[in-house]
Amino acid sequence: MKIFSTNDLYVLNNIVHHIYCCQDPNQMREQLIAQLSFLLDFDGSTFYLASPQNDQQLTSPVVVNIDPAFGQQYLACYDQLDYSKGLMFTGRSMTYRESDIIPDTQRIHSKYYQIFYAKYGFHYSLHSSIAFQGHFLGILSFFRTKGKPNFTQNDIELIGLLTNHLEARLFNDYQAACSCKSKLTLHDAALRYGLTKRQQVITRSLLDGMDNDEICAQLYITNNTLKKHILNVYRKLGINNRVQLFKMVRERG
Repeated sequence: MKIFSTNDLYVLNNIVHHIYCCQDPNQMREQLIAQLSFLLDFDGSTFYLASPQNDQQLTSPVVVNIDPAFGQQYLACYDQLDYSKGLMFTGRSMTYRESDIIPDTQRIHSKYYQIFYAKYGFHYSLHSSIAFQGHFLGILSFFRTKGKPNFTQNDIELIGLLTNHLEARLFNDYQAACSCKSKLTLHDAALRYGLTKRQQVITRSLLDGMDNDEICAQLYITNNTLKKHILNVYRKLGINNRVQLFKMVRERG
């Protein structure tokens, strides 16, 4: 069991705080890797997310000390190249060293090793496949150059500890991304449900968070007239309140 120093605990606390509080998912992953460099020795890193359209597809690579173009190239062929891909899609989180799942004698002759590991001089790697409630959410990987020692059990425990927090954060991001994809734009909703121009203006104002008095002042109508318009919008959309409107129609886009 790894024993953390006071300074290690301070860094860990900052990392966990950042996982939950950083609003931008890409910035969260970038800063996570940067902060982990104070606790973990590595020479390169990647962090991929599961696609909202298909949780067995990878997307949105964040890479450190690796050509960004490789991050995109890997997306196109990882299912043919990566011999550890099966561990990603088990539906549960797992932290592991690549050397524990495939012998070096076999690994160094693989096509994946030759086009990636050999290119950057990497040899050892540590991976965290992140999943929650049966959904694959992403994979965080660290690499060390040839000549350095392999990742240790302490390193596995460290990343495993953070994986528990990443599960919660990535699952929330994944749900938000899936929800956003299923929402209609106001334009699409108007076409699909036959909203008039005036009803579209009122719907836009509701989505912008304006209250009834503000909308009445902007459109020079009475509150009773506005309420009639809103009821007609809700009737056409098949909803009953503003909360359901936000769930159905995107705020912007």
